[in-house]
This record gives sequence, structure tokens and C-alpha cells, in this order.
Amino acid sequence: MKRVKTMDLNSDKTIQKTILSSVLQEGFWSRWIAHGLQKDVINNNLSNLASLDGWINVFQKEAKNLTLQAVKYTDNQNRAKAEQCYRLSGQYYNLIQWILPEPNNRKMSWYNECLEAFKKADKQSKDDIIKYTLKVDDKEYIGRIRKPLREQSAIVIIVNPIDSNKEELYTYETDFAEAGFIVLNFDGPGQGETLLIHKHKANKENWSSFLSGVIKFANKAFPGLPINLFGTSSGGAWAIEAGKNPFVSKIVSVSPPPGAGINLPDYFKSRMSNVLEDVDKGFLPDFKELQLVNNIIVFHGLQDVMMDSQELFNLYDQLSPEKRLITYEDEGHCCNFKLPELRQRSINWLKGENINGV
Repeated sequence: MKRVKTMDLNSDKTIQKTILSSVLQEGFWSRWIAHGLQKDVINNNLSNLASLDGWINVFQKEAKNLTLQAVKYTDNQNRAKAEQCYRLSGQYYNLIQWILPEPNNRKMSWYNECLEAFKKADKQSKDDIIKYTLKVDDKEYIGRIRKPLREQSAIVIIVNPIDSNKEELYTYETDFAEAGFIVLNFDGPGQGETLLIHKHKANKENWSSFLSGVIKFANKAFPGLPINLFGTSSGGAWAIEAGKNPFVSKIVSVSPPPGAGINLPDYFKSRMSNVLEDVDKGFLPDFKELQLVNNIIVFHGLQDVMMDSQELFNLYDQLSPEKRLITYEDEGHCCNFKLPELRQRSINWLKGENINGV
């Protein structure tokens, strides 16, 4: 019993740290705004969001309103708008499960609301979208495969940051599919359904085998199509590491933490014990033999306070041509407010087009 009380106490402490950061830290909401959250919802509810109950009530209300809008759009045969509303509804449910750090039934209950909203959105989509469970080294990883009905030019594997899941970064999936790419978007170790259902926490070894398994699956399921990787933050680091795989054609890495690691906010550090096998050992790649990595674009925000720019430049220097480093003067970690432009530049490059004008 004492163990349960200790875990609850640690969980409550982490929640309070997170909520306090949301109130005090400039830029806290940038990540979520970049992935669909509406600014007005935050600005109109700042006082309510200062408690866990308020956080849940605000975002649940918004999610329910969006679901009602989606139903109306469905009745009016406006499938595109219905899909958009369902996905955004899922994002608000996602925010509720995210604030709960401990992988337990309460967190899973809210995450199921998110998954249900995405299931409804998928039914409205013009693309073919399926849920898929991939088995790698006796471990099961749950993901999404999105096939556009238009001509399919290549594959993009989304490599998500450790504190995210496949649902949070749905705009990545949407943009690449719209451009004609088959998109594979899986929850890796420590993420989403893979963590909450199959209980797989993250370490270096299982992240390496996970990505090798996804790449191998992509090559077998869609033979003849180029396989590309798109990763952000820790996902960007693993995209570089997985880029050594001979099946990989091109790599896009956004704000990859270099060998020195990443300066995590205090609330974030508290969350990591719930997703990593060993917090002290971490899970980021060691970045050896980087000369094996080429055909890569690295994006970096020069205002990034979570990692050392010079360390990133040193890492970039070790990569082999063809390569390109693109920096944004006013952007921070993950270049949140340049993501639509960044994805379009990536799409153009993956297709062999000029990216300078975007």
C-alpha cells in the first residue's frame, strides 16, 4: 500500500510541476498550438487551466463541442470538415491523457477517447487508413498506415519524440499523405498505445530494434518504393541513427539532440521515469559512425534553449554528403511555428524538387 501512495504522490507532484510550467513558462503551449490546439481556448481559460480539474474540464468541453460539430458536418456530407473536427477533438483528449504521467487505467481511459475520435476521423478521410500491430523481437508496436488514393511516390516513416504519440503529430501524417506519400506512424517504446497496452518502456536497444523493424516492414509491404524518415527532437536523433539502414533513401531531422543530450525542463524530467527503462541511462543513440549517414536535411532553430547549437553543428559535420543544414533565426526547439513550411520544404526535397523558394 505504501508503494501505491508513493507513486500517487510522485504523480501528483509531476502534474503540479507541469501545470505550473504551463502558467509560468513562455512557449509552453507552442508545441500544442503547432499541432492544432486553438490559441483562443488557452487564452480564454488561463485561470481554469491552473488546476488538474480545470485542465480536464476545459479540454473535455472543447473536445465534446468539436465532436458535435463533426456530427453536423457528417450529416451535411462535408467529410473533410468532419475529419478535421474529429482529429482536433482527439487532440484535446490527448492533452488530458498527456497531463497524467503514470501509465495507468485513468490515463488509458482518456487516451481511449482520443483513439475513438481518431477512429471516427479515419472513417471520414479520403485516404485508406488502417491500425496495424507490428511484432519486432517478441514485442508489439501499434501504429497507423495511411495510403493516399492518389499515385503513391514513396514512403515516409514518422519518428515521434519520446513524450509524444502518433495521434499528437497528425498534421505531419496529413501533409505527407496529401503529397502522395504512404505514411507509417507507429508508437515506439515508451509511447502511446505501445506503452499503455503492451507496457514497453524505452531504452537504446529496443528503440534501435523498433526502427529497424519498421523499416524492414515498410520495405516488405511496399516493395520498390523509396523509404524516407522524418523525425523531430529525440525522434530526429533516432532518424539520423536509423538512417544508416541500407533500405533508407532520405532523412529529415528536426532539432535532433546531439551527443551532449538535451536540457529538459524540470516537469519533463519527472515524466521520464514513466516512459524510460532507466532514466540515468536514457535512450538516445550514441551517434557512432555518422559518416554512414547521408542524403539528409537537418533543421534547427537558433533560439533552441534545450540543446547546444555548437554540439549540433559538430554532429552535422560528421554526416556525409549529400547533406544540408537549414536554420531559423527566431525559432526554438522543433521549430514549432515554421513546421508547415518545414514540412513543405521536406516534401519538395523528398520528391527531388527545389526547396530554396519555400
